Amino acid sequence: MYFRVRMKIRNSKTFYKRFGIAALIAAVFCVLVISACAITRKINAAEILSKTKLEFAALSLDAVALNKDLFPQKSLGGGFLPNPQVIALVQDFSKGILEKEIGKAGLTATLTADNQSTDTLWIKTISATIKLDSILDLPIELKDSLMLVPGKSKLSIFTQMPIDKRLFKIKDVQTIQMAGKLEATLDADGEIVELNFDIDKKISDEEKQALAEKARTSVLNSIVNDWVGAILPQD
Repeated sequence: MYFRVRMKIRNSKTFYKRFGIAALIAAVFCVLVISACAITRKINAAEILSKTKLEFAALSLDAVALNKDLFPQKSLGGGFLPNPQVIALVQDFSKGILEKEIGKAGLTATLTADNQSTDTLWIKTISATIKLDSILDLPIELKDSLMLVPGKSKLSIFTQMPIDKRLFKIKDVQTIQMAGKLEATLDADGEIVELNFDIDKKISDEEKQALAEKARTSVLNSIVNDWVGAILPQD
């Protein structure tokens, strides 16, 4: 009887030992399989990125926001009569003179991404710098993630430029350059793959004229609107 009990105990220990080893092997195997799948998907994402070509499409000026303290309420007496501050600022601006930064102007850079593969990528982030010759050097970022489907897609990236004397030099810009990093995944929650890029575009005379004219009219309209808004009674 003693011999049988002892054998059962030994068999139990052997069983649990073997079971523990088998469970460990299974766990390691699962980890390796998951890691292999993640690596494979990362490689696939990198391959798609290698087949994707980025090009500059356009640069446009959006909304203008003037500094809130540009026209203090207490200095706007006289109702709708011409205000000396407003007149002086409009006159200087018309002559290409700005003594200080008076606000910010939104800029939208549009890129064309040509995905030459048959798969879709998720663009998570774009962190880059846009340069207008040596006049402006602005950081830009992608606000929301987006899907890069096979074929050509448009990517819009936003930034803000200061409204100061450099605004008048836009008409002299010859080249727009964008350099930075793009992060993408094969699916919404996949492994991130990075792509460093450096692209540029020559600006035509028509594009420069359009940017300069939009900047001029947007700033002047904002000056007038802010002045009128400041002297109207508040609800």
